[in-house]
Amino acid sequence: MKFKPTDDQVKCIADAPLSYRGLVTRTYTGEAAPRSAIKAFCLQCVGYARADVKTCPARACPLHAYRPYQNTDIEEE
Repeated sequence: MKFKPTDDQVKCIADAPLSYRGLVTRTYTGEAAPRSAIKAFCLQCVGYARADVKTCPARACPLHAYRPYQNTDIEEE
């Protein structure tokens, strides 16, 4: 069955920067791996600012520990 995006999904895809549009589209179609879907969610949450994902202060978010771009060599206090 061919993917038919909802109006909200079409808006989210259109609002994504070109460099992330493919990732967002694959996430909605179910073609993205779970890790890629988390990456798309986090990027969308912070307005596609990669550095903001790395320093995300939203510790109550259930995906916080799985967010991309974090430096795993530094222990958090």
